[in-house]
Amino acid sequence: MRIKGIFLTTFILGFFLFSPLVLTKVNAENVDSDDIENIEEKIKDYEKKLTELRGRESTLKNEIEYMDNQIYLTELKIQSSVSNIKKTQEKISKLVVDIESLGTRIEKLKQSIEHQEKVLGLRMRERYKDREESVFMLMFGGDTLNQVISKSEYLKVMEKNDNKLIKEMEETKKSFEEQKRIFIEKRDEAETLKRQLEVEKANLDSYRSTLEDQQDMKKSLLAQTQNDEEKYQRMLTDAKKELQQIVGAVSVLKDQKPKDVEEGDVIGIQGNTGYSFGDHLHFGVYKYSSFEDIDGWDWYYSNYVDPSKKLKNKTVYWSTGCEKAGNKKVGSGSWRWPLSSPTVSQGFGYTCWSPIYYGGKVHPAYDMYGSYGSPVYAVADGKAYFCRNCLGDGGNGVFIFHDGGYMTVYWHLK
Repeated sequence: MRIKGIFLTTFILGFFLFSPLVLTKVNAENVDSDDIENIEEKIKDYEKKLTELRGRESTLKNEIEYMDNQIYLTELKIQSSVSNIKKTQEKISKLVVDIESLGTRIEKLKQSIEHQEKVLGLRMRERYKDREESVFMLMFGGDTLNQVISKSEYLKVMEKNDNKLIKEMEETKKSFEEQKRIFIEKRDEAETLKRQLEVEKANLDSYRSTLEDQQDMKKSLLAQTQNDEEKYQRMLTDAKKELQQIVGAVSVLKDQKPKDVEEGDVIGIQGNTGYSFGDHLHFGVYKYSSFEDIDGWDWYYSNYVDPSKKLKNKTVYWSTGCEKAGNKKVGSGSWRWPLSSPTVSQGFGYTCWSPIYYGGKVHPAYDMYGSYGSPVYAVADGKAYFCRNCLGDGGNGVFIFHDGGYMTVYWHLK
C-alpha cells in the first residue's frame, strides 16, 4: 500500500471513528478522575451493606433504608461510569493526535527514501560512466596516466559515499517499517477503545434507567403503604395469604367434577377477595396436566411458565412500580388474554417486589387489572375447577387444565 493511501485511510478512519466523540457529551455528574478509586471502594462497601440489610427483619423502615442504599449505590456506579468514559475519551483523543503525527512522519520518510533512491541512482550511473571513460582514455589516449589515476581515486571516494548513502537508506527504510508498525498498533488500540467506550456508554444508560426505576419503586412503595408500618405488615400478610389460598385450594378442588370451558368464556369477575392491594387478577401458568401431577405444597414454585410464552402478542399498559410505566408489547403465544384491556401491575419472575413480599422468591404469575368489574376470560379451551370460597376464607379462583399439559390459575375473582 502506498503511504499516501495509508495517510488518507488514517484521515478517513479518524473522521468516521472519532468525530462522534467530539460531538458526544456525557450529560451526567461531574466526576474528578482522581476520585475514581475512592468511588470503587464505596461501591464495594455499599454492595456489602445491602447484603447485610437484606437479612434484616422485614419492616417498612428497613425496606426504605434498603432502597435508599440501592439508590446511592447506583449513583456511585453512574459516577464511576462517567469517569471511565471521560478517561477513555481522553485516551482516544491522544491516539487521534498520535496517529495523525505518525501519518505525517511516515509520509516524510517515504519522501526521504524516494529522494535517496533517486540520488543514488544518478550517482551510480555517473560513476559507471566515468569508469568507462577512464578505461577508454587509458587505452586510446586522450588522458595522461596521472589523470586516469586521479579520476580513479575520485571514483573510490564516490563509491565510499555511495555505500554510506545505501546504509543510511536502509536505516531510513527500517525506521519507515517501524513507524508503520506503531501506526497499525495505535489504530487497533483506538478501535478497541472505541468499542469499550460504546459498552461503557450502554452501562451508563442502564445505570441511569435503573436509578429512575429505583426511585419510582420507592415512591410506589410509599404510595401503596402510605408510609404506614401497620399497612405494610398487612400487605405482607396478604401476600402470604394469597399463597396459602392458591396452594390450599388444590386439596379441595381435586375431588370436584370439572366443567368444560371454551376460550373466551367468562369464568369470573375481577376482584380482591380481601386482598389489600386492591382489585386485580393473579394469573399464573404451570406445566401440569391434572391435579394428580400436583403433590404437596411446593408446586406453586415449581413448573411455572412465563405467561408471555403462552399469551398472544398484545400491547398492554405496564405499570409495576419496578420500571417506568408505559405501553409494552407482550406475548408470543396463541392464548387470548384473561382481561380485555389489562394493566400489568406486577410482572413474572424476580421483580422489584420479590424481596419485599415473597422472601426473595419469584413471582410466578402476572398481576393485572382492568376497569372495575372487568370480566375474566378463559384463555383457552379446557376443564375448569371453580373455587367459590372453597376454603371458607373468602378466596375465589379458577384452575383450568388445557391440552398440552398446561394449567392456568386465576385468583382474586368475585
